[in-house]
Amino acid sequence: MKKLIFVLCAVFALAAVTAFAESAPEKVVLWEHTAKEMDADGNEIEQLVKVTLETKAPVEINPIDTVDVSDGFFAKISREGVAPVVVAISPADYGAHANLNNATEEQLQMLINRIAEQFEEGSYNSGVTKTESGNVYVYAGDSTTRSILQVYEDTLLELIQFHDDFSDLTAEDQAFAVEVLQGIWME
Repeated sequence: MKKLIFVLCAVFALAAVTAFAESAPEKVVLWEHTAKEMDADGNEIEQLVKVTLETKAPVEINPIDTVDVSDGFFAKISREGVAPVVVAISPADYGAHANLNNATEEQLQMLINRIAEQFEEGSYNSGVTKTESGNVYVYAGDSTTRSILQVYEDTLLELIQFHDDFSDLTAEDQAFAVEVLQGIWME
């Protein structure tokens, strides 16, 4: 009887560990670069910026090497059943520690206009919103394509989502894009 109880406890413990491992987030380094800025004395200092992606469920990351991004990262992030997200990450060159949290309404509208240029006039929706961690991002999109732009710590992050056949995006597709956006961390 004691052996049976021990075996059952072991089985339950193994099942709990397996369930935890399957639900644990996956963390992958997407890109690293050295950011240069000036200190108060006018000396150039270098800081390593590491961009990682943490997701709730496994994703497939395929770097896109057909685009010349000499100082950046360009990849397609996919998960079965939803539209993939194309991610472009590069230095923003807006100044040290630049981010959209400090942008004016005019600057945010300028960025929205920039990404909305790819859509037919009047056929898209756009706006400014925040991630769960409080970082501001802008977006524009129509029924088939969505573009999200964020600047944080002088790093430009752009996500573009669409199905290969340009069918309409679903709520699940858009939730995946937001999950990717919220899962990208800069250290």
